[in-house]
Amino acid sequence: MNKNFLSLVSLLITFTTVKAQSDLLLLKDVVRKAQVQSPAYFRARNMALNHMYSYNVYKAGLLPRFQLEGVVTDYSKAISKVQQPDGTNDFRNSEQNSSSVGLSATQNIGLTGGTLTLNSSWLRNDVFNPESRLNYYSVPFSVRYNQPVLLYNRYKWENKIQPLLYEESRRQYVEDMESVALQTNSLYFNALTAQIELGIAKINVANTDTLYKIARGRYEIGKIAENDLLQMELGYLNAQNSLEQLKLKLEITYQELKRFLDLPVSKEIELNIPDKVPQIQVPVEKALSEAKENRQSVLSFRRKRLEAERDIAEARSENGFNINLAANIGKSQQSTDLNNLYRNSLPQQNLQIGISVPLLDWGQTKSRIKQAKANKELIEVDVKQEETNFDQEIYLQVMQFNMQNKQLLIAAKADTIAEKRYEVTKQRYYIGKISITELNLAQTEKDQAKQLFINALRVYWNSYFTIRRLTLYDFEENKKINFQLKEN
Repeated sequence: MNKNFLSLVSLLITFTTVKAQSDLLLLKDVVRKAQVQSPAYFRARNMALNHMYSYNVYKAGLLPRFQLEGVVTDYSKAISKVQQPDGTNDFRNSEQNSSSVGLSATQNIGLTGGTLTLNSSWLRNDVFNPESRLNYYSVPFSVRYNQPVLLYNRYKWENKIQPLLYEESRRQYVEDMESVALQTNSLYFNALTAQIELGIAKINVANTDTLYKIARGRYEIGKIAENDLLQMELGYLNAQNSLEQLKLKLEITYQELKRFLDLPVSKEIELNIPDKVPQIQVPVEKALSEAKENRQSVLSFRRKRLEAERDIAEARSENGFNINLAANIGKSQQSTDLNNLYRNSLPQQNLQIGISVPLLDWGQTKSRIKQAKANKELIEVDVKQEETNFDQEIYLQVMQFNMQNKQLLIAAKADTIAEKRYEVTKQRYYIGKISITELNLAQTEKDQAKQLFINALRVYWNSYFTIRRLTLYDFEENKKINFQLKEN
């Protein structure tokens, strides 16, 4: 910044009230603090972790699943109804116990959408009544393949969509961190503005008190009218009232900032005016290219189109015509002797092919497909509009940001001039060259100029953090913005 800006910042710092043992908070330090300990940070982190765990579940589903299951004991003693050879029923006492164990491995087949399962199991059955006997049953190995629907492969669509969802969540986390910075900037300047206004109010109280005393002395010797004296007294009282209101305003904004940063309510703080403003110009083309490369929205556009295509494919597969396939091959054996259980196992095979052919559905299937296509067209229109808004938002924000440096310098210079003018006007009033009306006008313009400068500073930093959030690029350091997601 130029000398006028730096001198103005030094002057404004004198308006802030330094509290004993208070922590001086700098804007960028406060932003970093908010991005590691504020409630907004924890909210963004938990959302990102939730998406990460969901993606881990998806990736785990691509790997084989091994499962061991069994029955330790299945004991029963009861009177059972038994149908006799002649068709009548008889009731018999029975007592038996069985135990089993099985090991299986299951793998989803992404290429076809089916499921392949390898299985091995063993069963022991003890009969105690009506006669005592023991037998075993084993399946040394069994291979089973199940293909529920041949016309729609959900694994193929998941393989396209799930990685996009995960990458979206990763980028969204970075955007959320920059949103935390933007929100912090707003709270910081709310408190900083109140802090500076309080400092100005204290100076105004001191000035009006001095001017009121001078006016009272002039009135006593007949140099000014009673109306001027009353106007000066009223100004002094208004300055005192404004001071009390600003004390409350400052405390409220301080508490809002401390609550956002998760700081103790009783902690004494003081804010520092950002005196180092980055001297950067953001090229529109660079901002657009970085935004399209880094933002979550770009992946969201692609995902929405894929989901619309998936819905059409799913609607077509639900046309009533389906082919289901289930096949099983393996070996099994039963024996009363455990030593012979795995000898001369007998082959077992099973093949089932089922079909479903619609005869009359009254146009239900056709309507589903048309509905899915209509939804796809609507999504395409919405996405194109979002893409247009995406480009326009970045273009306008870049244009606004690139003008902020100049506007900030103008506001700084105007504040310096207004401050000097007030001092000159006040000295002229001391020697009786001007009226109280001119002095009040100069004071009002001085206070407004300071508020306009602080507001220009707020707008600059708001625009600065907005550009970062929209592009996920740090134009000050010339690098992409990234935040590592930590589980603990």
